[in-house]
Amino acid sequence: MRQWDWNLVFIHGTGVREPAYSKTFSIIIRKLKERNENLRFHKCYWGGLLGTTLNAGGLSIPVSDQKKASETDLTDEDYVLGLWQLLYQDPLIELQILTISSEDKGAVFGEKLGEDLDNRVRALNPSSNLQEMLDQAGIGEFFSQSQSIIVNESDYQKAIESATEPLGEYRIAIARALVAQSAILVRDNYGEFALSVNGGLRDQIVEQIAAELGGTEKGVLSGIKEMISGTIRRIINNNLQRRRSGFSEQYSGTLGDILMYQARGQKLRDFVRTTVERLEYPTVLIAHSLGGIIAVDLLLEQQLPQVALLVTIGSQSPILYELNALVGMEYNPNAKLPDTFPDWLNIYDRNDFLSYVGEKIFPGKIEDVEIDSKQPFPESHGAYWNNDKVWDAVWQKMEKIVNG
Repeated sequence: MRQWDWNLVFIHGTGVREPAYSKTFSIIIRKLKERNENLRFHKCYWGGLLGTTLNAGGLSIPVSDQKKASETDLTDEDYVLGLWQLLYQDPLIELQILTISSEDKGAVFGEKLGEDLDNRVRALNPSSNLQEMLDQAGIGEFFSQSQSIIVNESDYQKAIESATEPLGEYRIAIARALVAQSAILVRDNYGEFALSVNGGLRDQIVEQIAAELGGTEKGVLSGIKEMISGTIRRIINNNLQRRRSGFSEQYSGTLGDILMYQARGQKLRDFVRTTVERLEYPTVLIAHSLGGIIAVDLLLEQQLPQVALLVTIGSQSPILYELNALVGMEYNPNAKLPDTFPDWLNIYDRNDFLSYVGEKIFPGKIEDVEIDSKQPFPESHGAYWNNDKVWDAVWQKMEKIVNG
């Protein structure tokens, strides 16, 4: 055996199908062959044969027949839905727009029209009626904290300083900001599904807050709607497109593969084992996302002497073990990976929320390497392949194994 007579096997993650697998595989080949031409690469594409699909064509999924937003006028219902989607990401989005609008109007900053409104916002003590609605919606305990957060934001302060008539649209925007921020705090403290407010109650709360801040004028928010409608139309259009054409990928691919592995994972582990057993030592398993879970479970299930190195990329194996949800090994704070388990290199990105670290979970066997794709999630979960730091780390680990 030559010094660098390595076999490399690529095990993909959830939702991957052709031609995506082959495109990624070709990048891996190119990146590693830049370091050595003698490497031998082997596919382990399980998605085509064993990946999930909607066997009844998606009959279980409620699909809307409405036209795309780009083909119809934006309804009030669509606008409100899209607006709140933005607010739950940035509660101050409407106040930012009002600031821009006031600058376009040539607002006189010396007038300080928002000073009284700012005082009212800071001093707002919910009436018993408002407090009852806040509590019913599950956001009452965070409302005061939301007030503090909002009034200390620079975007709020800019909006107050540049406020112009009518002030009613500022009151509505602030009310929505307070509700959205409270909802975010509920989510951050209690989880995604802890919020119990529906749209009707939410809008009643907004109206009551605005009333206790001084009320609104007729026709309020028309300017904001005009400025933001294009953005909301694109959001709705994208959502419709995902609902219409993305079911197969979202359900039978990404989510379906994960659920299928938990229920019938042995077939996938056997598929990988069959691929690996025909190879010689030293073999490297390069496993992404769910592929890493499959590989870890397989190597815990049986010894594969061909494998010299396991490389997990964007892996959830450490968190599954900590949650006692890893098939191959029950959680035990004093447990260690078996001596037969190969060297393990785990590559993660802090911006990839599906990647986890394992050195403290599996001490002595795993080495964590952090990279930075400079991509937001979920794009960061697939941004490893063209990053040279990934392949530098893999190559250095292979060299270390060869050199003892």
